[in-house]
Amino acid sequence: MAIPADIEEYVEKHIKLMISQTETYLPFIKVAFPYSNNVADGVYSLIIGSALSVFVNQYGMKMKYPTAEDFADFGKVALKYRDQVDKFFT
Repeated sequence: MAIPADIEEYVEKHIKLMISQTETYLPFIKVAFPYSNNVADGVYSLIIGSALSVFVNQYGMKMKYPTAEDFADFGKVALKYRDQVDKFFT
């Protein structure tokens, strides 16, 4: 079973919004992860962690549970945005 289109769209909009606001929360990332050798990893983790919460909540609002396959599909959706985050740090 694939992620329902409306949930995938909602998650992608959330990820795109967070990426567009990356410069806003960079100071937080630098304070929260002072010993990080790769700030891009911290930013990506923050964005995807937030998106994962949105993903699970969207299923909950439909009174459904995501399957293992749905989580794998979420990972594929999230991976599409990794390069966009890296571009802030190159």
